[in-house]
Amino acid sequence: METKLARIAQLSNENPNMVFTSVGHLIDRELLAKCHEEMDADKAVGIDGITKDAYSVMLEENLDNLMDRLKRRAYHPKPARRVEIPKDNGKTRPLSIYCYEDKIVQSALKRVLEAVFEPCFYEQMMGFRPGRSCHGALKMLDDQIGGHMTNWVLDADIRGFFDNIDHEWMMKFVGARIKDPRILRLVSVMLKAGVVRDMVFEPTEQGSGQGALCGYPHKPPYAEL
Repeated sequence: METKLARIAQLSNENPNMVFTSVGHLIDRELLAKCHEEMDADKAVGIDGITKDAYSVMLEENLDNLMDRLKRRAYHPKPARRVEIPKDNGKTRPLSIYCYEDKIVQSALKRVLEAVFEPCFYEQMMGFRPGRSCHGALKMLDDQIGGHMTNWVLDADIRGFFDNIDHEWMMKFVGARIKDPRILRLVSVMLKAGVVRDMVFEPTEQGSGQGALCGYPHKPPYAEL
């Protein structure tokens, strides 16, 4: 599986305008099992209360069932559990906690999306990318300032970025390079899965959750796009 994903990444790198019409098959049982194996067992649970240990009790049956639903396009992610996390400035930020099975599918989808899009991202893009971090961004900034005559530095932040992602724009962005309806459907249903806040369901007409899968290696598969 890693070889197939590496081949997709190579093709994407060599052909920046290539459109991938058949990559959904890469999300197979082998990849789902690998994503389960690498999942952090200590993460908070979603609205179904299922932990990694609980999912592992009947792992073979659970993965078979999940794979069957993915093949039939009958997989539907559950709403994320939304909680508010205090920030240093006294405010809070929303945190979306996903159900365990949805974390597995997100992780598998993330790998496919990364294989297609990662080779095309600018070198200076540091957010939500494998092997990159805020520390890398600071080092690049330090090298840039130290090695060049610098007159000004712009410090900017996109207010409410995750909360205001346009779903239609995101689907067009992904669809520009991926035409496989299986992948496009997964991205769409994840964006539209909704959240549960204080026991009340809230639809998600825009934005995407930031939560258990935000930090590399597991994050919302659309966060880096």
